[in-house]
Amino acid sequence: MTCRLYSVFLLLASCAAFSSEPSTIITNATLLSPERSAPLSNAWVRIDQGLLTQIGTGPVDTTGYTTIDARGGYLVPGLIDSHVHLYHATGLKRQYTKDFDELYKAFMEQQPRSFLYFGFTTVVELNADTDSNARFEAAPIHPRLAHCGQGVILSDGFMALDLEGTPIDEVYPGYLIDHHGDGLIPPGADPKKHTPEAVVEYVREHGGRCVKLYYEEALWWPGGAPPFRLPSAAIVRDVVAAAHAHNMPVLLHATTPKGHRFALEAGVDILAHGMWEWPDQAFDAPEPIPEYANIASRVAKSAISLQPTVSTIRNTASLFDPSVLKDPDWVHAVPAPYLAYLQTDGQNQREAFITRFGSEFGADKTLKDFPVLMSAFVSRYERLIGRMDAGGAKLLFGSDTAVGGFGWASPPGLAGYWEMQAWRRSGVSLQTLFESLTIGNARAFGLDEEIGTVEAGKRADLLILDANPLEDVSAYNSINLVILGGKAMTRDALSAGQ
Repeated sequence: MTCRLYSVFLLLASCAAFSSEPSTIITNATLLSPERSAPLSNAWVRIDQGLLTQIGTGPVDTTGYTTIDARGGYLVPGLIDSHVHLYHATGLKRQYTKDFDELYKAFMEQQPRSFLYFGFTTVVELNADTDSNARFEAAPIHPRLAHCGQGVILSDGFMALDLEGTPIDEVYPGYLIDHHGDGLIPPGADPKKHTPEAVVEYVREHGGRCVKLYYEEALWWPGGAPPFRLPSAAIVRDVVAAAHAHNMPVLLHATTPKGHRFALEAGVDILAHGMWEWPDQAFDAPEPIPEYANIASRVAKSAISLQPTVSTIRNTASLFDPSVLKDPDWVHAVPAPYLAYLQTDGQNQREAFITRFGSEFGADKTLKDFPVLMSAFVSRYERLIGRMDAGGAKLLFGSDTAVGGFGWASPPGLAGYWEMQAWRRSGVSLQTLFESLTIGNARAFGLDEEIGTVEAGKRADLLILDANPLEDVSAYNSINLVILGGKAMTRDALSAGQ
């Protein structure tokens, strides 16, 4: 894509990455903002010191301002991805390449620009790593970052199994002891430092604006998961009460019917994934049994918001879908050597996945069966999300980029665009998608006084699109300018191909 004919802007900035002027007026725009019932034609917006200060239509005095002529393009709020993980590099495994460190470094250097390339001016990290956050925010160009601090795990929960003898407080110092369920008190631990109130305060002290908990049954564990504790509803209700006292939402990682039923009982605010695991049903069962369908319907009608994260299961399915790595937008999302690794050495993950999990699909299954099974699994989940949306579900947009595990379909920014397309296949309306990408996420995470709409007083985080996102989802891939804090960037300057 080349720089557009934003005539005055081009003369002033010569298609450079940033406009250095602190005050800007965007003219001749078609303004779309979720609080408006209709587009505002021939609109202009004034930006001073990174904030939107005035919005109007028709002629405007631009004296003393840098001017960007939108030429009728669609001016929308910057997008928000409310479920990211900044420390994973999609599909990169040390055992498959001697160039791991070099590839990881290159991926992480490009990561912030890739989110911006696909229009995400704000991202929310749900399980923050201090070093990763610092690296991200030290990048010369990066989206706004909000986070939930480190995810809160139980002292004897599933994630504690990964520690393999390392003291839990060295890895998860803000862990929770479930005193309602006789939870494990690690040797030398002070239980008072691991109460619901204490862990919420720990998250706050480390900059978190939300709390993430886990209800992971590990049904996918080959041969059955080892014993570990699941949280009691009582301890989660206590965490919710402590978090709400500070206006912080509580998210729950859960992917099973039991986990979603638990979310309803415990009163969390957001489910970080949908219900894609259906125990006692075939992997490719097209419809949930009535019990599971009822749970999904109850979630849809409840006050709980849902992040579908279709991209999470599509990431695993990518092992058996050659079309994933053929998407031409990969060249904008990751450096060329990284893409070459995914197309060659990274492919070794497929055999490793089959070796570890193949028996779970049935002893009679062969390699040719896996693409069909995975495609059916993703499609059935998309149908469920569509029914939940039709049933009133409060959807929040999140991509789970970059999810760990097997697969490579989680590139920064691009996975978000794929997630949008998945929502459309599910039957979610373009209006719902637009609201979820903007004001819905902003409200859910307490950011709506700063971002989410194009209104005076908000941060000037904006996109100019060629096409109308309320007419076709492909419009989100027609970005010509990304404006972050009032500074305009050409899309080309953000591409990994530059």
